[in-house]
Amino acid sequence: MSVFRETSLILECPKCETINYLDPFTFWNFKGKIKCAGCEAVWAYELVNGTRTGPPAPAQGPHDKMPGYAQSKDWKSITDPAKVNKGPQAREDFQGKPIPITKSKRGKPVSGAPLKPEDLVGSRPKAFAK
Repeated sequence: MSVFRETSLILECPKCETINYLDPFTFWNFKGKIKCAGCEAVWAYELVNGTRTGPPAPAQGPHDKMPGYAQSKDWKSITDPAKVNKGPQAREDFQGKPIPITKSKRGKPVSGAPLKPEDLVGSRPKAFAK
């Protein structure tokens, strides 16, 4: 095990040597149990500001979180949704289409919506042409 892995957001399983990558967004300040994606062993783990405070300790289930990505020691990706979490989304309600807006939170006009020809003065939106 390298010195970098001993202090970073990478958990190399002591049992099966699977490399579990811990997502910085959800694991930056974390104290709890993590399930290995390779052998499904549960490890007690603590991270403070993205730095591990000690080695992983064996623990009993249930686990609190799963890694965001994992790969075996022969560099094969583990992508089973039962073993790794999907990546965190910025907004839960975002479904691939932007929400059209015409005014900012402060009430100022913005061009964040599709425009029709009648909404334009020349090539500028009417809200900005005034």
